[in-house]
Amino acid sequence: MSYASDASVGTVAVGSNGFGTSYTQLEYPVGLYFDSLTNSLVVANSAAHNIVRWILSDNSWTQVAGISGIQGNSSSLLNLPMGVTFDPMGNMIHFALLDCQYRRRFRSRTSAMSIVLILFCVLMNAVNGQNCSVYNPCGRNGYCTYEDEEPICECKFWWIGTFCNELTNSGKQVIILGSLLGVLVITFHSLNIFHLYRQRKRQPKKATKKVQSNDPTILDIAVGQMKRSAGVTSCIIAVLIVIVAGGTLVAKWSLLQPIHTELVNRYNNDSPLYYESNSICKKIQMQRFNILTFPVACFIILIFILITKRTSLLRKQCPRGIAPPMPVDFLSRIDRKFAAVIFAMCADELFTIVKSIFESASSNSNDSGVIISYLERIFQVLIIGFRYYPLLAAVYLDSIVSLVCGTLYSWLDYSITIVNQGLCNTDFYVTLDQYIRAGNESSLAARFDYYGTGSTLLAIQLCTDIPRYLCLAYVSIKLPFLLIDKIRQRLKRSSMSDKERMMMKLTREERILLRISDPGSPDMLYVRNLFRQTDQRPRSHHLIARLLPKFIYEWRDDFTFSTRILCIYSSIILLLFFITVQACVIILPKLNSFQKSLQSTIDLFSTSSEDGNDDQPVDPATTQFPVPSLQRVYILAVVTTVLLITIQLLTLLANIRRNLFQAFRGDDSEIPRRQRSRYISYSAGNIHFGGYCIGYLIWGFILLAFFAIILWTCVEAFINFGSVRLIETLLKSIIPSLLFIYFKQYLNKLLARYVFLQHGGQVLAINNRRILMIFIYFSLFLDAFLGFISSITRLLLSVFYGIIYMCRLDYSPLGRKLELMDGGFSAYCGYIHTECCHRHPVMLIFASHLFTQFKMNQYKQIEHLGQLSDPDRLMYAQRQKKSLRAIRKWNLGVFLIRNPMIAFFRKAYLKQLDVDDLHALTDLDGDANNRNQRLAIYHRRGSVAELSVIEETNAELHKQQRF
Repeated sequence: MSYASDASVGTVAVGSNGFGTSYTQLEYPVGLYFDSLTNSLVVANSAAHNIVRWILSDNSWTQVAGISGIQGNSSSLLNLPMGVTFDPMGNMIHFALLDCQYRRRFRSRTSAMSIVLILFCVLMNAVNGQNCSVYNPCGRNGYCTYEDEEPICECKFWWIGTFCNELTNSGKQVIILGSLLGVLVITFHSLNIFHLYRQRKRQPKKATKKVQSNDPTILDIAVGQMKRSAGVTSCIIAVLIVIVAGGTLVAKWSLLQPIHTELVNRYNNDSPLYYESNSICKKIQMQRFNILTFPVACFIILIFILITKRTSLLRKQCPRGIAPPMPVDFLSRIDRKFAAVIFAMCADELFTIVKSIFESASSNSNDSGVIISYLERIFQVLIIGFRYYPLLAAVYLDSIVSLVCGTLYSWLDYSITIVNQGLCNTDFYVTLDQYIRAGNESSLAARFDYYGTGSTLLAIQLCTDIPRYLCLAYVSIKLPFLLIDKIRQRLKRSSMSDKERMMMKLTREERILLRISDPGSPDMLYVRNLFRQTDQRPRSHHLIARLLPKFIYEWRDDFTFSTRILCIYSSIILLLFFITVQACVIILPKLNSFQKSLQSTIDLFSTSSEDGNDDQPVDPATTQFPVPSLQRVYILAVVTTVLLITIQLLTLLANIRRNLFQAFRGDDSEIPRRQRSRYISYSAGNIHFGGYCIGYLIWGFILLAFFAIILWTCVEAFINFGSVRLIETLLKSIIPSLLFIYFKQYLNKLLARYVFLQHGGQVLAINNRRILMIFIYFSLFLDAFLGFISSITRLLLSVFYGIIYMCRLDYSPLGRKLELMDGGFSAYCGYIHTECCHRHPVMLIFASHLFTQFKMNQYKQIEHLGQLSDPDRLMYAQRQKKSLRAIRKWNLGVFLIRNPMIAFFRKAYLKQLDVDDLHALTDLDGDANNRNQRLAIYHRRGSVAELSVIEETNAELHKQQRF
């Protein structure tokens, strides 16, 4: 533009045709010099990489230096020319940015002579920041820094040289070793593939027989299951649950909306962010815990104790006295769904305790003391137990009185829970008491900054409450329906037959025991499958078994988990949901400040870091570890943690079933064999099993999340910055050792399979013995060094897998010899052995069959007596008393003749033995010494079964001689 004197409007002098590289256009002109002799402008055309002369009266320019559109650092090319001027001799001097040089172009030359002027470069460095960000002479192989006004390259990995353009000898050797390892790995796996292909080709083809299967299709299974489960009552319950839960969410929204509005006003006025709880909160809670229902629960439990009759089969043991009812029979399958929902509700209370523990650990004030704090936690746990005890006991007793009390109590608890969680004990809003306990500080300001002052935080709170209120609604609706069904059964009692009345008099345990021997029960299917081959077992008839892939979980109809497992997993699932939501909602607003603090802490230990402003972007060349943005890192870490824990929980579920099957058939390949000396330990571990599962899950979530954050932070740093000094230093020291270890391992595998073993490793028989001994001799000294490195790897892998498998009790990081010292694995063994003793399918089927026969005989006897007159009935009763003892004697004699080994376990025989012989005879879980002593007792005392014992001993000797 050209402006006249005192003019506010100018005219276009040159470059009126827009951006471009043609002779009539300019592209980013940044340098300008007016030559009065020729009435022209000399322009540094930066983006076109040339310098042009434009006479003011012409419509095009003339090129003076450089080539239009071509960038370079040679004497005839320019690289972003930024300025141009002329000396008194008429020589042109121009400055190029990316090569940071002045060039003087003489009139008599067509090329330029470079004159390096450090002063201007330093000035540009001070104005534009580090010059390495514009031009990096080190390239991708080094870090560029400036010291004493000169660029210095700090090389990465095994690069060397002034500009890090040469490999060191170590780098060349690492590349060679890596290439050799790659060739070795490819050779080994290629030979394995070829070997397997040749074996399959040599095998004869098996004729496949088409077997006509009568299994129903998935559509038939879905329709049948829908007809069985989607009854009128189930549909009504489902609709009512949705309505009640939705109404509860609306009620809580109406309670939280005024609190949210008050806190937003405080936030806008820069006032302390807290709200004063309602006066009713002091009456229904103590230490953030609802205790209003505690006396009501105790009163209902007392009623249940009075109406419960103690059932005992022992003589002189108060056969019909009062007794506290069981809340849940964890060894049976009674009301598993209802108990699982109750334990899912307990997860909410459990998370409150865990959250308070972390809050107390983060705060420095602890006026009550450590022991008192622990006692408070124990008291809170007891309150949880008493709160849900009446609900579980009411369903277990299954009487009209218990169900009426349970229904009224569930409605009372539901109402108080809505008020408590809506006014007194919110998740994301801070009360005055919490504000004071936190030292007059509140993290609510960071949440408002992150989520805004709208309804986002309120919506998150309501979405978090959806599973909680669905469980509460299910309990409050299911109990009235159970009560109605019980009343309906009582009204139909007059029209029942004698058999139905007799079944009504049975306890729930007796009805469950009779149901075990049904043809479609899981225990009966297990016993039937014992006599079938694996490929002949029928497929599952559940829809989920057909839809769920077997590699995720295989559903089996011959096994059902006990009530205890369902309760534990329901608590774990809801607890995992609450922990995940809270971890995301509470911690995400704090990550920005934490990122700056973490970067400052890392820079304190960085020898190459310089003082600077925290708001400046992080340069990987000036810090050991540049911390990226932690928002995406944290979300990825939480997702990774949840996925890993979900996989581990599914694996634990499958392992519980597999280990129970192994225990049923006496397989001790994974679980140590049962021993008499550890019975007390098994019982104690069985008690700890459920709590340990939850505790290990919480600790496993914390550890997995921590290491997942570290992993994703490293990945994000590499993606954003391209290089991280700290990780590169670690890799530089680790890679050579790992390459050497894996090279030696694959060399050993290759030689072992194709040189030192016969038939390609299919037979464990040495081949080429002489060469093998020589190789072992030299490997002895070499493997000492490799063993030192392998020991470090062993330690790191133990820590790594210990963290991943922390939430699984079936895995012990201590190894097979020390696994029983692991408290979690010991509790798991106790659970497996206890379940095997009390839920063995063969034992349950046998007991159910005996009990069924007993009840059938009893029913026939009652039916026969009903057909007799009173005198005949009296005579029949007297005759039965006289012949009953003789019948029992004859039955006992026939039973002992057919089973002579039982005679050694009769009371009269056991009294004749000393203590050692008695332990050896009854200790079926002992070792081989007990078995030998048991055989000696049979030979010495058992004249009745001498022939059978001798035959058994000869059979054992025959097996030993044969194998």
